Amino acid sequence: METQKILGVKFNNLDQAGFIKAIDQELSKDTYDSKYVVTPNAEIVMQARKNLRLNEIINSAWLSSPDGSGVLLASKLLSKNKAFEERVAGFDLMKALIELAGARDYSVYFLGGEPGVAEKARENVKDSYPGINICGCHHGYLDDELKGEVIEDINKQRPDLLLVGMGAPRQEYFISENRDKMDFKVALTVGGSFDVISGEKARAPVWVQKIYLEWLYRLFQEPSRWRRIKVLPHFVLIMLIDAIKN
Repeated sequence: METQKILGVKFNNLDQAGFIKAIDQELSKDTYDSKYVVTPNAEIVMQARKNLRLNEIINSAWLSSPDGSGVLLASKLLSKNKAFEERVAGFDLMKALIELAGARDYSVYFLGGEPGVAEKARENVKDSYPGINICGCHHGYLDDELKGEVIEDINKQRPDLLLVGMGAPRQEYFISENRDKMDFKVALTVGGSFDVISGEKARAPVWVQKIYLEWLYRLFQEPSRWRRIKVLPHFVLIMLIDAIKN
């Protein structure tokens, strides 16, 4: 599959349907190869520029989706080849895969969020997709003892799809450090998505997403995010400088 790099971070140039097709093919196999899919946005790209460990984990992923308007814009300005077909948000990818799991009877494991959030998310998903096999769930605040228990439970359940929502880079670290110890077919990083599907937080309206201001909506919801979002002007500046140079 065609890949491109934005400021040193790998992405697969697929639309959402292409990601779903590739993941579906993997989930339908009998083998548990523990492949993982990451969903970097501009904020994570900036983290990865300074964090070589995170950069290596992302670039070693089986698939990497362009999550965020900044990444999409960067591909149009910086790419010498074909720009990304569309933004493929981790939340949208997760929703589509949950729907797919319900239709094809793939088992799903929810890992992440604060205590109680994954359970609420599980109940809401079961209400929307009766009969879906959510084989396990656990919050994402893991000390060494809890981590061992969670890994043991994942191996007991052997989920087809493992959704990991701990925020970057903790979710990427968890998958990279433990994937060889766990039996799953595909893992997907989903950030704070469990907060949304549990009803704890609301996602931006569709019209806000379409004008690429979802980041601003999230900032209004969580003012403390300004420390993370302040890297975005730096991302835009670097992107524009690189575009001029090339």
